[in-house]
Formats: sequence, structure tokens, C-alpha cells
Amino acid sequence: MESKNKSININKTEYGILSLIENGILGKFTKLMNEDEAKIAISGKFKDEPSPFTYVFAPSGCEDELQNLKSKDTLELVLNDKKVGYIKVESVYKTKKEIADKSIFLVDTLKANKNLKYGKYAVSGEIRVFDTSLEETKDKIFKKIKNNNLKKISAVMLRANPIHRAHERLIRIMIDKADLVIIFLIRTLSEDKLEFDLRVKTLKYFARKYLPADKIEIVAFENTFFFKDHVDPALECIAAHNFGANKLVVGQNHGGIGMFYDGNTPHTALDIYKKELNIEIIVMPEFVYCNECKCLVSTRSCPHGAHHHIKYRTKTLRDLLYNGIMPPSILMRSDISALILSELFPNRFKDIQKIYDNLFANKGILEKHDEKDFYIALMKLYQTPIMN
Repeated sequence: MESKNKSININKTEYGILSLIENGILGKFTKLMNEDEAKIAISGKFKDEPSPFTYVFAPSGCEDELQNLKSKDTLELVLNDKKVGYIKVESVYKTKKEIADKSIFLVDTLKANKNLKYGKYAVSGEIRVFDTSLEETKDKIFKKIKNNNLKKISAVMLRANPIHRAHERLIRIMIDKADLVIIFLIRTLSEDKLEFDLRVKTLKYFARKYLPADKIEIVAFENTFFFKDHVDPALECIAAHNFGANKLVVGQNHGGIGMFYDGNTPHTALDIYKKELNIEIIVMPEFVYCNECKCLVSTRSCPHGAHHHIKYRTKTLRDLLYNGIMPPSILMRSDISALILSELFPNRFKDIQKIYDNLFANKGILEKHDEKDFYIALMKLYQTPIMN
């Protein structure tokens, strides 16, 4: 008897998590779990890997669609009226609280301490997501590691909202000590966030212009909010490991690492993953600009008090940018500020060419300039020493 195709509507969060599971970013197991598998996973370990959550997929409001499914049926996944993938059904079972409460699809709800909401039935089986961009990025990184026999692979997860000088300092320190640095760009729920596409654009621009191309790979988690705002560092550990990293760098202000000291030895809640995944966790101190040192320093290495420190607060940088003001170059590179401003305020000036020609010196030939060029030149003019 031929299998039948049925469909359910999913949201973007579910879509993103399904993509992560399928591509082995959360573990070697790449399917939705059946009831027996989920019961094993709630122990915290599955298939000899750490398993902080179960892959129990029980979407709320889909009871009618799920309860009539049979093995080998194809369940189509629909996001915003578009087919984005399917599940090759292996089993359908009634959801049980002990395994559903730890479902990876409820991570956001768990972290927010909200009431858990899941459907009456769960479906297990193979996942297929039509968008292959994540798969291609992962394959590219593993080929690069294998072909170049790279050994020291470091990873960091950034919001880059926006990318600033402290980010740059961190990345350069990582490059000095690694064969390859993987930068994961994650989403954020900040109300005043820069758009994800703009953050991708600025990060790629920065890497292309200022970093060695053979030492950097960027992974943009565009379709998932799973790692948003550093909600769960354990998941960051697992994802970094499954991209080939053997070192993960996190900031000391990371909300979920639970840093504490035993004598003079620092420990974090991630210590268990250091052993099980054989991944080194590096906790970096905060970077600031010190008015006394006259340079960018870490709070650990600077002897001066906080009243001498200029801090890299992304909220403040966004406030300046959203009001059309370029942040000082000690905080952000002027060309990156210019790129962001030109995107936030397109066609801000009626005749940008005329303003540019009237304000700035030229090479004696006709030159065409856009708003990004204008902002960069304006910052240079601000930095010109004042006449005596």
C-alpha cells in the first residue's frame, strides 16, 4: 500500500531545530526520537553523547494530523504557506510528561520558566529540510580541516550587534592560538537589534578586509533562534564540537556558564562537557578601553579602576547608530559604522556627491562616492588635528 502525504504547519523555531538535528549539529543522532529512545535520552546521555534534551516532536494543535499517521507516511512541513521539508514517519505515540518536558523544542519555554505546551501526540522518524545551506557550510568546514590537517579549531558565538573593537581583539587573540577560528553568528531578541542580514554583512566585511581568510569561517545561524542571546552554553558546547571545534571561547559575563572558584581554580557549569566532548572551555575577561593605559585592555590585566574604563556596550553603540551618529573609532571601526549607517539611513542626503565634493579634498579627478564613503571621510575629518 502506498504511503500518503499529510502536512502540518510549523513555526520558525521548530524549523530551525529540525534543521540542526538533521545536520548533526546537536549530536550524531539525526532523527526525531521514538518513545523508547526518548526514555533513554532523559538520563542525560544518548548514543554515548551528552543529551541535555530529548528529540520529542509533539507540536501543539496538530493532534488530528498526527494521530492518523502510519509508519512510512510522509509528513510535509509547512512554514508560512511554503513546503520547507518533510518527516519520513517511523512511529506516532502518545506524549508522556517525563519525556516531553525535556523536549529540545521547548528549550525557550524552559528557560523562560513558562508553562510547557506540547501536543497530545509525538512523531518520530527521519527529517529532511530542503534548505541545504547549513549542511554545505558544515561540509565546507570539515573538508578544510581534513585537507589542511588542521588540529587547533577554536569557536566563538557572537551576536555582533554591532561588531566592535572588543570583538576584534577577542577574535585576533583566538587566531593567534588556533589553526582555524569558527565564528557562529547567532540571533537575538533585543527589541532594538540590528537586522540579522546587516549583521551578517558587517561580519563578513570585517573578516574579508581585516582577517586572514584561511584562518576564519563564519557560520550564520539564520533560520534558528536556538542559540539566541547565549541562552544555553551547554548547547553552544555541543554545536561547536559537532562543527569540529576542540576549543570554545566564552565571555566571563556569559549568562549561563555559572562560573565559580575552587581555591584559585576557576570552574564553570560546562566542566562536564569538557570531559565528555573533549573540548576546552576558555573563559575570557571583559575588554575595555582604559584612559590611563591608552589602549584596549582586559579588566584582568588593567590595574586602573572602572572609572578609567570606557566599556563596549552594544546597546549604547546601537543608540548612537540609530540616531545617525558614528561611534568613536576607539569603539568601532569607522568603515563598519559607515556601512551600518548607510543601510539604516539610505538616501539620507539629497545630493551626496555634491556634499562630498564640497567638504573633502580630492585627487583632482572626478570620483563617484556613496554614503558609506561620505561617513568614512567625515570621520577622518573629525580626527584631523585642530589648527593652532
